[in-house]
Amino acid sequence: MRIGELARASGVPSATIKWYLRQGLLPRGELSAPNQADYGVEHVRRLRLIRALLEVGGLSVAAAARVIATLDDPSVSLSDVVGVAHGALARAGDVATDGAMDPLVDAFLARRGWVVRPDSPARQDLAQLLAAVSGLDLSGMASAAGKPPPAPSLEQVLDGLDPYADAIDQLAASEIASLPIGAPRDVVVQSVVVGTVLMEQMLGVLRRLAQEHYFEAAVRMIKPGDDIARTMERPRPR
Repeated sequence: MRIGELARASGVPSATIKWYLRQGLLPRGELSAPNQADYGVEHVRRLRLIRALLEVGGLSVAAAARVIATLDDPSVSLSDVVGVAHGALARAGDVATDGAMDPLVDAFLARRGWVVRPDSPARQDLAQLLAAVSGLDLSGMASAAGKPPPAPSLEQVLDGLDPYADAIDQLAASEIASLPIGAPRDVVVQSVVVGTVLMEQMLGVLRRLAQEHYFEAAVRMIKPGDDIARTMERPRPR
């Protein structure tokens, strides 16, 4: 197909396709004449991946180019390609951990039975989040003496993640099981990118909706002087 046909098949304007070609994101088509090239279904797949990286994943052109470079390198395993994609999607935090949180992260992962690479961006993200909450009083409660209670230890914070990790474990296993592993590499990576970005946003939305539901229910049930945590333990009206 010519570039106009490629634009119609992919839904990407011709001008954008030409820009992707100049940036090296899209491979050149097969020359059929001095100023003409033919494109195939692999170019349609690649355009879908590029749009997923740039528009859904929010990656820079440079980051998208790194993912695509590994994708086109047959010496790089599919696992490494997905790792690069996850790394490009990671949002670097502003908190420097200096490795102080690494033992806690290692212990948490070992307890969960999750085998994760030492250089995994998600491992670093968890370490940065632990550093950010270190020393914070997340309870908002006051002791009987009117003073705030001690902030929970990081070990206690990690223990509190277990209910979330239990739910995420099942979700992640289901997501990986549904990946089209036998499909072309760019299709697999597109599924990972789109699934990761969209599902992270979806999970946040669902959590906020559920919180609003239970908070409103608690407010309707609360009485003067009640503890909201104890109120939530009461049988819920059906």
